[in-house]
Amino acid sequence: MSQIEQDFRQFLSKRPEIEMSYKNGLINRRSLARYLIQQGVGKNNQLEAIIAMLRRFQFKDIKESKNVFKNLRINIKDKIIILDFEKEKELVKKLQTLITNTNYDKGDTLKIVVGSSSVKVFIDKENENKANELIENFKLKHKYDKISEISLMFPEESIKERGVLSTITRELTVNDIVITELLTASPELLIYLKEEYVLKAYGVLKRL
Repeated sequence: MSQIEQDFRQFLSKRPEIEMSYKNGLINRRSLARYLIQQGVGKNNQLEAIIAMLRRFQFKDIKESKNVFKNLRINIKDKIIILDFEKEKELVKKLQTLITNTNYDKGDTLKIVVGSSSVKVFIDKENENKANELIENFKLKHKYDKISEISLMFPEESIKERGVLSTITRELTVNDIVITELLTASPELLIYLKEEYVLKAYGVLKRL
């Protein structure tokens, strides 16, 4: 793989709309090559080399994952907060109390993600008081407020299908929707974003 192709792949990962426009015939090779030079992907004397690279480049085909979207179920829940704590052993122990006080039968939201350096707690805004002890006694790095949870429930066969997650993130990116967090519990995908994006995101996901 040439250096130009490597740089182009990195460029596409940040600008998926370019790939989609090119595949749909909205951009020709020479125009795209000139644009890539302007963006620093190639040098002025590499125009023909870039055009040749585009001619042989294997653009991703996202159509293969489309069939799993036919039976997709979408649920939305608003008024969620995400608490991002610095990871501490004592904090992880204290989370057991939070789990015990959560009424799952009533539909309460509680998800806990223990990462390498942080612990994130996803909880309903109305139940924030249950996490007050954690907020007061442990280092809270960030609090994400006015968050909505979009639950995407796929059929079981989606677990073996490639390109499902990349299709979703690509479509949301192209439509200027910022994802705050992603959680997976296959075949369910949970997307967390600001409430202001919910209606637009719902429309994008329904079109899939």
